[in-house]
Amino acid sequence: METNSLLFLRAVELAVIAASPLVGKNDKNRLDQKAVDIINRLLTNNNAKAKIAIGEGELDAAPMLYQGQTFSENQAITIDIAVDPIEGTSPASKNEEGSISCIAIAKADSMLQIPEMYMEKLFISKNLAKYVDFNLEIFEILKKLVSVKPNLSCIILDKPRHQLIIAKMRTLGIEIYLIKEGDVLGAIDVVLKKADFLYGTGGAPEGVLMASLAIATNHQMWAKLVGYDQIWPNEPETKERVAIEQKVLQQKKLTFKTIFTEHDLVQDESTMFFAASLTGGTVLKPLTVVNDEFVVNSFIGYNNIYHQIVSKYPIRKTMDELLIHYSK
Repeated sequence: METNSLLFLRAVELAVIAASPLVGKNDKNRLDQKAVDIINRLLTNNNAKAKIAIGEGELDAAPMLYQGQTFSENQAITIDIAVDPIEGTSPASKNEEGSISCIAIAKADSMLQIPEMYMEKLFISKNLAKYVDFNLEIFEILKKLVSVKPNLSCIILDKPRHQLIIAKMRTLGIEIYLIKEGDVLGAIDVVLKKADFLYGTGGAPEGVLMASLAIATNHQMWAKLVGYDQIWPNEPETKERVAIEQKVLQQKKLTFKTIFTEHDLVQDESTMFFAASLTGGTVLKPLTVVNDEFVVNSFIGYNNIYHQIVSKYPIRKTMDELLIHYSK
């Protein structure tokens, strides 16, 4: 699949360039749509032999980058795609750090089409993974990890649902890095040695992206689905969401007790992961404009290798011109 890598790198880089004029404009939906449109057009223009396994969301009934979408009528599908056109639309719309565009690719029919739910996730370096038993409660797992590595550090979403475990982590002396959104970006920061592990409950579809990242960079993850009512017990839509979740779980023969590893979510050792920074994170720096050029900081992981890349695009070219330039 390495011959296709440049196309998917360009897709995430052009996505953040297209979205960049809306950074700080408090319109996260338009910002996301700009990225969706560019990725869709680039893959379509190049007749990508690909199918969306994880896209903009089943519940949203998205018109582009939806589950099952293909980009070529006449070519056999050889690639599964998991895509988040902009992870962290809310911080990007407020001009806060925490937003990227990311794509994972793998061989056809190798990605689990996970329901649009919540998921408890632990993403960790391989040298610590051997001490993890995900059948245990998370505090027990952390006590074991601290006994092995006392100066342990963790990236976790700063959400009400995590406040209890954050407090418990601090009693163990774990150094905490709080992020507002974007656990895929948080997992990239683990790969880039910002912290030892990422833990928390976030989006289930993003778990597939993180699984690809784990395989591609020689890391490990575990995950379990979490019901909407566990996160939002009193919301007006909770009852309807729970009914949808139960139906989907039955169809896919999954339960809340099912433990996933990265290889359950992506069954392909040659999977590749791509990300480009919009407003960035602690390690991956934000998109900037320098000397009439967009400077994009990107990340590629594959075959236990990862690269941090700086790409420069001429600001004088329109997005249509860039799409033509990078299309067949």
